[in-house]
Amino acid sequence: MHGSTAQDIVQPRASSTTAGQASSGPTAIHVSVVSATVGTVEKVIAGIGTVAPLQTVTVRTQIDGEILSMPFTEGDVVHQGDMLVQIDPRQLQVALAVAEAKETQDMSQLDNARNDLARYSALAKKDIVAAETLDQKAAAVEQLNAAVKSDEAAASSALTQLGYATIRAPITGRTGFRSVDIGSIVSTASSTGIVTITQFDPIGVVFVAPGDRFGEIRQAMKDNVATVEALSTDTRTVLARGKLTLMDNNVDSANGSIKLRATFDNQDGKLWPGLPVATRLTTAELHGVVVPDEVLSRGVGGLYAYVVGADGKTSRRLVESGVETDGMALVTRGIAAGDKIVSDGRDQVGDGTAVAVSANPDLANPGGVQQPANAIGGGTPVATTAAP
Repeated sequence: MHGSTAQDIVQPRASSTTAGQASSGPTAIHVSVVSATVGTVEKVIAGIGTVAPLQTVTVRTQIDGEILSMPFTEGDVVHQGDMLVQIDPRQLQVALAVAEAKETQDMSQLDNARNDLARYSALAKKDIVAAETLDQKAAAVEQLNAAVKSDEAAASSALTQLGYATIRAPITGRTGFRSVDIGSIVSTASSTGIVTITQFDPIGVVFVAPGDRFGEIRQAMKDNVATVEALSTDTRTVLARGKLTLMDNNVDSANGSIKLRATFDNQDGKLWPGLPVATRLTTAELHGVVVPDEVLSRGVGGLYAYVVGADGKTSRRLVESGVETDGMALVTRGIAAGDKIVSDGRDQVGDGTAVAVSANPDLANPGGVQQPANAIGGGTPVATTAAP
């Protein structure tokens, strides 16, 4: 959210007439003021979430056998296709060789049967052989053709089984603790996997928002403006910035909330699965007249503020505020850009009070509130202000 305020430190000049009146009238109240300016306020939904990986895979074996090698270290980042485990392939290699030999044998017999069928077909046209014999030769070709197809399937299955002897990473991610070592016998019947791989980049954060704001959130997603900041739980440090990518398909009737997921680039690894984080979902950026929310007071008729006029007197203005974020308020009625609004000392003034504007170092940060850090690594406020 960007907005700007300025503090007046120049005391209004009084004419000789007003000076004479002041000497005989009440003393002017010393106040500090800020200038209303045109700026931007973000419409934000704050929440608490948990870092959750987009993908987690438990690597398991698809064959039984002894582990010969595991060329990775626990905690390593592995890439899709990297070899993780080599299982003893010798029995599988033998099975493949047998299947291929059987296929070759039956192919040879099939070729011979086809040649016989061709010869007998020629003889049958000359009525030299019986039709029954020709039918037998044709049936033999069909039988051997089926046998060759069966052999091809067996060889393909054996090749697939041999491929299972080399286990490769299905995704890019970080490995966890492995449950077996080199020399272990792994089995498809085992209930535990070999190792778990968790995707770290990109990574997700799952959090909730009030269910009655789902329409606002959905519209922000359609407009591609639904951005999310993941912050430390004390909200002082922004860990990452990302996009809202998923809204659940129902509102939880038990608590009236809706589950959301944002996706973040995580090359620096600041987001770790299971880490609790604070979240700030921005659904819109609204432009208009911006003032520190501390200059607005609430009375019987609603919000109001004291504005210093050109005559050095205050006037009470009824105010409507659209959005308040990070100590700044977007005013939709009652205050115009450039108006001088009383900040410190407003509890001592009323409608028509004569005031003297004085410097106040405490207003160097309009709003007087500590802003959450907006820069990755901390240090820069989320809502910044600048002099006009």
